[in-house]
Amino acid sequence: MDKLYKDVADHVAVSSLESPEHAARKDPKIITITWFLGKRCNFDCSYCSSYTHDNYSPHIKKERAFHFLDQLEMYSREKEKNFKLCITGGEPFVHPEFLEILKYAKEKSKITQLLVVTNGSLPLSMYEKSSEHLSNITISLHLEQPDTIVYNTIDKIICLNRIKKWFLSVNLMALPGKFELLESIIGKLQSNKVKFVLRKIDPPNQHNKTTIRKQDLPSDFNIEIEEEHFSKNKIKKKNKWNEALNHDEYYSKEESKYLDNFIPKNTWQNIKLHCPNKQLELNADDLKIKNLNSWKGWKCYIGIDSLYVQHTGEIFRGNCMQGELIGKLGEQLNWPSDPIICPIKWCTCNSDMVVRKAKNNNFVKFIDD
Repeated sequence: MDKLYKDVADHVAVSSLESPEHAARKDPKIITITWFLGKRCNFDCSYCSSYTHDNYSPHIKKERAFHFLDQLEMYSREKEKNFKLCITGGEPFVHPEFLEILKYAKEKSKITQLLVVTNGSLPLSMYEKSSEHLSNITISLHLEQPDTIVYNTIDKIICLNRIKKWFLSVNLMALPGKFELLESIIGKLQSNKVKFVLRKIDPPNQHNKTTIRKQDLPSDFNIEIEEEHFSKNKIKKKNKWNEALNHDEYYSKEESKYLDNFIPKNTWQNIKLHCPNKQLELNADDLKIKNLNSWKGWKCYIGIDSLYVQHTGEIFRGNCMQGELIGKLGEQLNWPSDPIICPIKWCTCNSDMVVRKAKNNNFVKFIDD
């Protein structure tokens, strides 16, 4: 580990650089909403768990989505804050009315950024239409797809990168066994000035097939019962998986060494680390590659700076789903006013990683007004 990352290991507080509001002040006056719009996905990646994707869950009703956006607008006005909305899944673009949802979101006066995470599999024309509404798009490049599909997606990425009205970035998934292909892709992205991060994959948390195909559903399968218990089961599985997370059994020694020594280019800073006598600016994926994404026992401002909306409509403080349930779409919400103490070993989602944190009360001064 070089000197920079030794300094990183000594940090005592965290804040975000994701927007001008974040970069300009300690208390950012902006709420980052991660909206897990639906589980439907046209891919079936081995490292994507059954609680993240399937091909049978219902799409959210457009009217319900609109109502939630109205709630966000009202809450932001009450708190005198703006909000940033990141829509993910599943694959958001498989929703038949997704462009209408994007259009409605963009019209909200308190929204400052509208971001979608996609697998890049949809036609180029669909993404071009979405650029009328989006400020940011992140394309996750999954190398389990046939090479022809991977390179076709890269060609789309290069075309979309020419659109100046949005910020485009790529999550290049570092799939074990594909590092020769990975190096070739890195060269192509760099030569075309595409912003990307090399994303260290968290190993699968289940070894069976991760999608229940429609034809394989048992005759007594009840989607309503499944959805009713979904979030409780997901929290239980996530917590168990989080404590047992081990990349050494997933990557070979050579692959781990490659990740450790990888020097990012065409990247950007989205996280600020406060040391006692200095500040460092990096990308959250850099921390993850170096296994420096653990803040267990720290004071964390999820629920203050962030919210996470499950596809079932339940709303939590963050993607980690820690802390109390805030409420459900369409109902009165119990908005949090205090941070929590982080109870989990690893912070695995970038949206949670960049939320303000302090090692203890002595260092809250770095991130509060």
